[in-house]
Order: sequence, then C-alpha cells, then structure tokens
Amino acid sequence: MWRLDLASMRLVCVFAPPRQVVGDNPDNITVSPRGGVLLCEDGDSATDQFGRGMRLMGLTDEGDSFIFAKNNVNVTSSQLAAAGKTIGSGDYRNTEFAGACFDPSGRFLFVNIQTPGITFAISGPWAEGTL
Repeated sequence: MWRLDLASMRLVCVFAPPRQVVGDNPDNITVSPRGGVLLCEDGDSATDQFGRGMRLMGLTDEGDSFIFAKNNVNVTSSQLAAAGKTIGSGDYRNTEFAGACFDPSGRFLFVNIQTPGITFAISGPWAEGTL
C-alpha cells in the first residue's frame, strides 16, 4: 500500500506485508472517521490462528497489521433460499471482502462478502482502539 504526498510528490510505502499471514494482497482500502486504516484482502485464503479464510485487516499507526474480521461464511441451501439467493450452498471462506466504507455518521462500517453477495453493517465502539 502506497501513499502519495502531493506537496512533495513523494511516494511512500505504508504497508508491505512480508508474508501472507500478515496481509495478503489488500486491494480495497477505507479510512475510519478517526483516521484508522482498514484493508480488504484479495489474495489466497490465509490460514492463521482463527483458521482458513479471507480477512479484513486493520493497520496500526506503526504500520503493523491486525485481524479485524474473518470470513467464516458457510451457508446451507435453505439459508440462501430464505435470503433470495440462487447461488449454491457451501463454504465461502475463500471469497473476499470488498467495498468497506463507513456511513456518513461514522457509526457503521459496511462491508461486503463478494460471493454469495452478503453485506454486513458493523457498529463500534469506534472511539476505542485503532479504528
């Protein structure tokens, strides 16, 4: 992840994970109302202390990453039918998070799981912690 300082036209590396478990190809980035950085991974499903699955990763001010959320979506055909989805049932933990953004009030973080097409609204307390 890079930051361009427009005043100096200097490009600075902000986050370059040395291995998959630290961060795996983040491609959607959002900034919280307090200035915290949240990354949606788009790599292979990482296996960490919480098992296998795609993740939302936060960044500390020091440039270290932490797991904010883990995709643990494993749905049955009846659950999908109840939600009006026509996609097959199964394990969707390898599906990426995308489109993370905070609502204008800063109260909710909205994020999607690309397939089977689920949107989550996550509430804080955002006044505590890095985000």
